[in-house]
Amino acid sequence: MKKLLFLLPVGLLAATGMFWMSVQETHVSTVPVVPVAKYPQEFFALSEHSLRQVVRYGDETSLLELKDSLDKLDSSLTKYKENGLLVETTKEMIVQYRRDSMDVTKAAIPYLKKLDMYSNFEHDNEKAFALSLNQIGLYELKTINTNLNKARLDYIKEPSELTEQNYHDVLSKMKLMITELYLDGSIEQPLFTYIDNHNNYFKTVASIYNKTGSERIYRLQEKGYAIKTELQLLPKL
Repeated sequence: MKKLLFLLPVGLLAATGMFWMSVQETHVSTVPVVPVAKYPQEFFALSEHSLRQVVRYGDETSLLELKDSLDKLDSSLTKYKENGLLVETTKEMIVQYRRDSMDVTKAAIPYLKKLDMYSNFEHDNEKAFALSLNQIGLYELKTINTNLNKARLDYIKEPSELTEQNYHDVLSKMKLMITELYLDGSIEQPLFTYIDNHNNYFKTVASIYNKTGSERIYRLQEKGYAIKTELQLLPKL
């Protein structure tokens, strides 16, 4: 990409000022209202949600919620067994799922505060960041930002050397693109602050995965699909 001398609209300066203000705001978490679970399918959905909250957002409260939902899932399946339904295979898969999920959360514990901080920063500033990109008006820049988010999500879902390298490649391209725009420092710096936070979030999740082992992540996904399939076959008692 050729280096550009970029003439910026006045609105971008205002948007950047809003960005800086939002960067310094304190994130206030909102607690969603979660329906009370009654059935095995719902208990397992809660356990998957809790695991994601821990690994993706550093939510400490979800550690206990994960254990509680799996305990209730096990108890609910015992009732099905008492009613003559065959649930032993499902219970065995849940034992493995519990073991792997607990290993993942144990590996995540040292990183929870950092993960929470990076996640909150991104949540607080992503709209202002997107507004800044819109004000710059460069289609390629908005596209590569979409690709960066996708590359990170691809890694989170399927960690591998390939998905990790793809994230770093897209990140480097985006940084280079911004640098070559020769933006004013008051505009450029907030963009890089947001992108660096995006990268720090990625590296924190990668640290958890590396400590856990990607094979557990894949096994959790496979067991999760299998368990959901088995639970969907159960009637509601």
